[in-house]
Amino acid sequence: MENVKKILVLLLLMGAASTAFFTVDKVRLATIAAVGRSGQCSIGSSMTIPEHFKEQTAIKDKILAGSKRLQLEENFEEWQTPTRAYWIPRGSQFVLPFNLAEQAEHIYGTGDQAMKSGDVVLDCGANIGVTVEEALKAGAKTIVAIEPAPENLECLRRNFRKEIEAGRVIIYAKGVWDKDDTLTLNVDPTNSAADSVVMKPEKSEGKIQVPLTTVDKIVAELKLDKVDYIKMDIEGAEPNALRGAHDTIAKWKPRLSIASYHVSTHSTLIPQIVHDTRADYQTYCGPCNEVKDEHGRSEYRIRPEILYFR
Repeated sequence: MENVKKILVLLLLMGAASTAFFTVDKVRLATIAAVGRSGQCSIGSSMTIPEHFKEQTAIKDKILAGSKRLQLEENFEEWQTPTRAYWIPRGSQFVLPFNLAEQAEHIYGTGDQAMKSGDVVLDCGANIGVTVEEALKAGAKTIVAIEPAPENLECLRRNFRKEIEAGRVIIYAKGVWDKDDTLTLNVDPTNSAADSVVMKPEKSEGKIQVPLTTVDKIVAELKLDKVDYIKMDIEGAEPNALRGAHDTIAKWKPRLSIASYHVSTHSTLIPQIVHDTRADYQTYCGPCNEVKDEHGRSEYRIRPEILYFR
């Protein structure tokens, strides 16, 4: 406790001495981390939150300004972005620039954590394919785009028609879980990336039944000879899906990039599940963010948005 007090005093003095480097926000975030309310996020990572948010917003705004709608159908629309054209579910046009900005920020990993040439990639929660596109750019050998939402599946088929025909992209029309099941998918008409079998988005309206299975069964069914990289961003279903990937993870020790922000306990639970499967994984913190309540007020906690394992 005495060490914590010293850290707090030091941070406050540093913040008062040099506002050019230690803003009020940074001091607050560093203090939250120093008292142990930041999970895997270090003090340094916590202090980068304002810059990360600012940069991501700037990238998103630039992408939005450089995009235009090419086609409009009853349920779908096609948008030309600065990088390529994407079909999206109608009504999600403001989500696409945000998702593309996340890819530009490499939220699922860089360097040793990134997707690499020759990889077999499992993209769990593929949505309309922005991560699939990044895997293709990286030179991945095979990308399995796993997605349960019918409108997203149609967009995937349109967005990667040539790659699907060539066998480089495989569309798998189920969600991932810890067993074979059929569950209700809560559909957000304004954000197709928020569809969930676990969470109920604030604006969710439609409810459909979707099939789920395990990563282990997908790997066996597709007769994959290896798995190098698994990304999971599946709106709160990550712990169940990791349990259903036990054999795959145990056998190949793929690099893992797992979203941990959907449920407050997941930043602790997800590492436990991974390390119970293979104790030799090292855990690394991806982008961090401050936890706020529904009114935008700080809960004085910091959490990792993505956890990396390798």
